[in-house]
Amino acid sequence: MLRRASSRTLRASSSLFFRAGGTGGSFPTIPIVNTATTTNKTAVMMVRCMASGPPRNATEISDELLAKLGTLSTQALIDGLWVMGWPTSHIMGARPLTEGQPKTIGRAITIQFVPQRPDIMKDKPAGMDSPEYEAFELAGPKEVIVMNSVGPWESVGGDIKFLRLMQKKVAGLVTDGSVRDTAVLRGYGFPVFCHSTTPRQGPHVHQPWACNLVINCGGVTVRPGDAIIGDQDGAVVIPAAVAQEVYDIAHSREIIEDVVKTELEQNPGPPGRYYPFHSKMIKEDSPLGKLLTSKGITPTGGFMKGMHSAARGGQEKYFGNNYYRGGTNVRSSRNNTRNSNNAMFKRNMSSYARSQSDYDEVLKTILQHKACAVLRTLHEGKVELAMDAAVRGGFKLVEFTMTTPGWADAVANFAKRTDVMMGVGTVLSVDDAKKAMDAGSRFIVSPILIPSVVEWCKENTIVCMPGCQTPTELHYAYTLGAPIQKLFPGVAGGPAWVKAVSSALPHLRINPTSGTDLDTCQDYLRNGASSVGFVAPAFDQEKIKNSDWDGIAATAKALTDAVKAA
Repeated sequence: MLRRASSRTLRASSSLFFRAGGTGGSFPTIPIVNTATTTNKTAVMMVRCMASGPPRNATEISDELLAKLGTLSTQALIDGLWVMGWPTSHIMGARPLTEGQPKTIGRAITIQFVPQRPDIMKDKPAGMDSPEYEAFELAGPKEVIVMNSVGPWESVGGDIKFLRLMQKKVAGLVTDGSVRDTAVLRGYGFPVFCHSTTPRQGPHVHQPWACNLVINCGGVTVRPGDAIIGDQDGAVVIPAAVAQEVYDIAHSREIIEDVVKTELEQNPGPPGRYYPFHSKMIKEDSPLGKLLTSKGITPTGGFMKGMHSAARGGQEKYFGNNYYRGGTNVRSSRNNTRNSNNAMFKRNMSSYARSQSDYDEVLKTILQHKACAVLRTLHEGKVELAMDAAVRGGFKLVEFTMTTPGWADAVANFAKRTDVMMGVGTVLSVDDAKKAMDAGSRFIVSPILIPSVVEWCKENTIVCMPGCQTPTELHYAYTLGAPIQKLFPGVAGGPAWVKAVSSALPHLRINPTSGTDLDTCQDYLRNGASSVGFVAPAFDQEKIKNSDWDGIAATAKALTDAVKAA
């Protein structure tokens, strides 16, 4: 397979020929070239064209199947491959760069690195034709860049190179090597899985050599188009050829394990009573078989009756992360690990529960756009007009406070829009949080730290931002499960304070709110804040009173432009 750069050169050359063989395994006919003496760059490039199997499998993973795979934990997916007898697909050494970062769900786009040599550096296409940049342009929100490194401590890139991945809104970056410019990468918003971080440069050790070929990453074969799923336990590869079967088995196994775990919680006893969980080995008269039958899941002939067909939509209804079968709601708590200890959340049968993909989308959007317009006003009847002006000026994140008259109606109307992500603030109780979610909120914000609200949001897979004032409160909010910690009021600490705290506690995502304005927002972001909230600076009450919507829009543009430039 010819790369783009060499293809252009070949078309311009008449002195060489390239005859493709037939489909029965014939090899391309390529002239032998002495790369040490020839001056024909086309010939030098052609020696890279080798016969090989197809990089991709003929099976394509649909968007629907990709989303289904993303609802499962990496443990369940690994178990599914194990049941099938396939080798492990865990990319060894690829760990989450940031604790609590969004889950990565996408199809693989691969980049092959090779050890550096003078001739490699000379022959490799340069500039925009370099393999990694070709790969970046192929990527989008449903693709994951997978880069194999020649060593765990070697850098595969840093802030300038990976800025393009943020612009392309990729689903993630996975490597068995290391990355540079950690603080900047965390601010880009997309999940990164790597061996470690490093200050060293990579080009003197290895070079990107090819795009979208079969590679070995962390001891695992990765083909372009394979599914890459990453969570707090690591990143796994699901071969496209068997992705549907892996989902069927892994999904069934998660349901079985969740039923068993619930039973053991309610009736303590040794887990061995219900082993093995292998769906092809469950006997109807075994303790596990009887337990499943009591839940409306009937094992027949050694298989889970209807389990795999249900996984394809035949007998099962799917609501967020909740599975309903035979009147029984079975939810896998493993899909909702969020805190630093990777502990399981309590079982949650709440109608407020959101899916993992919804949680990831909200968190990714907040970290990407960084600026939230927070509306607090007493001018009833002008609430939606004021917020619409802020959105027109450039805000993609907005928050209606519960102290604002008519907030619920405004939230319900803004929930219908696709150009903005909207949350509700001044939430002071679980009942308040429920009212906010009933109205259509996507995330919850509080001015103070209320553990019961954070825990409720965690149990229901809802992004929340509790208000904190001290490093102890910020860290406590994080351990409770808050993925973003609101510094309120932000002016109390100042940018230097944020820098000191974020340096000592780099796992925090600090969101200074109230006190951030056009003059200070860039300082906050450059000193470690992951995002900022604008209250009074975004909504001048006189402008709202006088219906000066163009003035509010102009202010919004200035604020969002400043954040983008930070």
